[in-house]
Amino acid sequence: MRDRPAGGEVRPLHPRPGGFAPTEVLRGGVWRFVEIAGGEGLTFLFTLLTARLLAPEDFGVVAVATLTVTVATFVVRQGVSEALIRQPELTERHVHTAFVANLALGALMALSVAILARPIAVVAHKPLLEPALLVLAPQCLLAAVTFVGVGLLRRRLDYRGLALRSLIGTVVGYGVVIPLALHGWGAWSMILGQLANGIASVIVILSSAGYRPQLDFGRKQARALARTAVPIAGYALPNLVGTAAVLALGLWLPAELVGAFYVAERLLQAFFMLSGGSIADLALPVLARLAGSAADATTAFRRAFQLSAAVCLPVFCGLALFADALVPLLFGAQWTAAIAPTRILALSGLVASFTALAAQVLIAVGQPRAALLAHTATVVPGAIALASLAPWGLVPALLGRALAQCTGLVAGARLLETRAGLAPATLLRDLSGPAAATAVLALLLLGLRPFGVDLPPLARLALGGAIGAAAYGGALWFCDRALFRALASFVAQKGPPAG
Repeated sequence: MRDRPAGGEVRPLHPRPGGFAPTEVLRGGVWRFVEIAGGEGLTFLFTLLTARLLAPEDFGVVAVATLTVTVATFVVRQGVSEALIRQPELTERHVHTAFVANLALGALMALSVAILARPIAVVAHKPLLEPALLVLAPQCLLAAVTFVGVGLLRRRLDYRGLALRSLIGTVVGYGVVIPLALHGWGAWSMILGQLANGIASVIVILSSAGYRPQLDFGRKQARALARTAVPIAGYALPNLVGTAAVLALGLWLPAELVGAFYVAERLLQAFFMLSGGSIADLALPVLARLAGSAADATTAFRRAFQLSAAVCLPVFCGLALFADALVPLLFGAQWTAAIAPTRILALSGLVASFTALAAQVLIAVGQPRAALLAHTATVVPGAIALASLAPWGLVPALLGRALAQCTGLVAGARLLETRAGLAPATLLRDLSGPAAATAVLALLLLGLRPFGVDLPPLARLALGGAIGAAAYGGALWFCDRALFRALASFVAQKGPPAG
């Protein structure tokens, strides 16, 4: 950052984003991919290893502590980064003001976590929660500092720094977790690993952004930043509600069941990122380009939903059918309690995939508020159901959330009809081919299930995957040959088919 000139004025930093060279955009996109794929991939691989070193109850305690801190850091993670990005003329004092405000909020949240540590541990009947929360409370301060740097890097399209933060933070964190877990530290290995991750992230972000924090606060700058930060934080409220509802599981259920949920959720996240999440992310720039032409846009919207259904329906159906082989193979035999949650979460993954794509379609036609409503319609009812049913057990709570999320799809379909011109009847007709092919896949695999009971998990997965892929491909060709050809073209071209 530049120095303050004589006279007290603050020189402008990087101007408002815009006019980036194509190479800058391409470089940013490449590093963004590294950030997501590398960070998620490393986290998943380390989770597989850690799951074999720690007991489910260790994961459960850490999950509750992590969720508590996540809820507490909501106010410092949401809004400030976007406010720094959107500020028309960003000066040093804007950045310092954001730092001071975020640091004050982080300190308040850290103090709140420390004060509530004992009551939360008592309510949840988990004594280890109190010291765990006291140790993790500083994460609120670390997040406050980190997300000021995140805003500066995103403003410059410097995703290299963000990718390094994700990769280095993950490696450093699990570099603490694994040795401590091997030496019998249990849940404390993950708690201290999270703290190490947070410290490493701050160092990498501040170094990459070239920012030296200063305690310099300006009221004028604070008001300017708040005009963006407050609405952005409001838009993120549904996600906060969803996270807070998951915390209810930790307050009502034994630690080992919370650990089982954590493992199942990580597995679902991996499947979602490889299917529906990636399709939705890739769809937005293509759909936005076509939104000006009504006929082309409608055709593209319909094809996007078809392609998403053709991928997500068999993927999440396969996850549900093979959870009993996949979970022990990946995480170890002690995680059998995660099998039923994984099967139920597969339904939630389907809903999330549809909702993510619906939101991108609505954004593409210039309806971001409608996209928020579609997201809220599935997240909030699901959160209410989860929190309400948590006292009755993990399976009823997850099943209730999945069913409530499904009812939210009605609102999403209605928004697609009124804002994007996609009639629900047309969508259902378009999706009938993948749905029928998936039904054939499921019936065949269920029928063959008794013959593979004695097979090792890996052999069962390989054989079932081969038979399922062949059955699904054949059924899709029979039910919807046009879509089958489009998928074949997609694979052959390694890109979206034309039209």
